[in-house]
Amino acid sequence: MEMKYVEDPKLNEKVAEIIEELKNEIISHFHPKLIILSGSFGRGEATVIEENGKLKFLSDCEILLAPYKWIFSRKKLDEFEQNFYRRTGLKVEIWGLFPCALTCAKPTIANYDLKHGSKILYGKNYLEKILDFKPEDIPLWEGIRLMLNRMAEALEYFSLENPATEMIFWTDKIVIACQDALLLSIGKYHSLLRKRSDLFVEYSSIFRKIHPKILEIVRRAVKRKLSGKTDHYYIDEAISYWYETSEIADKVFRYLIKKYWGIEFRDYLDFHIKYLKKVMHPFLVPQNFIKYLKLLMLYKLNNPLPLKSLKSRAPFEHLIYSIIPLAYFDLCGKSDVSEKHLNCVHKILAYFGVNYEPNPRKCVKEIVRLWKIIFAPIKMREARL
Repeated sequence: MEMKYVEDPKLNEKVAEIIEELKNEIISHFHPKLIILSGSFGRGEATVIEENGKLKFLSDCEILLAPYKWIFSRKKLDEFEQNFYRRTGLKVEIWGLFPCALTCAKPTIANYDLKHGSKILYGKNYLEKILDFKPEDIPLWEGIRLMLNRMAEALEYFSLENPATEMIFWTDKIVIACQDALLLSIGKYHSLLRKRSDLFVEYSSIFRKIHPKILEIVRRAVKRKLSGKTDHYYIDEAISYWYETSEIADKVFRYLIKKYWGIEFRDYLDFHIKYLKKVMHPFLVPQNFIKYLKLLMLYKLNNPLPLKSLKSRAPFEHLIYSIIPLAYFDLCGKSDVSEKHLNCVHKILAYFGVNYEPNPRKCVKEIVRLWKIIFAPIKMREARL
């Protein structure tokens, strides 16, 4: 029986051939004990389109490997990913997994999706070892964190001059993150996007109070994500769609922050201040020092952060999270950027060795770069559960 990776049966046949090729090459190169296909490909909901007879992958392919004997070399994994992308156009992200850690998996979105929305490509079904926690066990912070991560990812594809299919795709991802976070706020979730969409409609009377257009905009985003058919005429309206989405995301984000922390804020500079007060860690110096060491090991002693970053009075992750909304809502493409907001972002970036005259585009670019650096170890940890 052929596995399902995308909704379109004809495209699925072509995608299945590439996934099979990927599996065989991984086995040949790394001799793993286990290969798990997670993410949208694992759920059978990847977004792939065909242009001029050639597949274009908008979704990344997430792979988890359990070592048979030796721990995998990150350098070799990176080289393999890059080589496979050059040949096939499929961006693969491979992370290590220790099956023994599955029994103590925390109730997160990633772990829930791993258990209920992944495929075993090779080896035993170790996913059965993950505790069968319920959607209501997943904390609301997971939804807030999902929205912050989607904002950071989408910022990389924002363009006033050259809006493209990828920009619409990532704007849709923010819309879907709003949906998922709101479902978590009432203790509902499902690993399949189509099922989450049905749940969202079922409880739409609650969510319409947040924004009257939210149901319709979520419906369109889910339809595009599942079909892979981005409306080409809509590319011309990608900018207006981005700002329409940011208006809804603002309402959702404020609603979630108030529900989770009881925080209300005037603007995203006020959010930045109040957020950092909430997440300040009593053992801050050791926490950031441990993070610093992890980055050294991950980047093979070629540290991407300067020593001065250790002077920060807040955890690295939360420093970046605190300014992502400033970038997404206030700096992104707007001509009337508040000087106070811009200086705040620049001050945080200075902790990480970024020094130049405050400029909205440069600040956004640096936020995305630092987000990738700082959250790489977290992605690795989540992959290992």
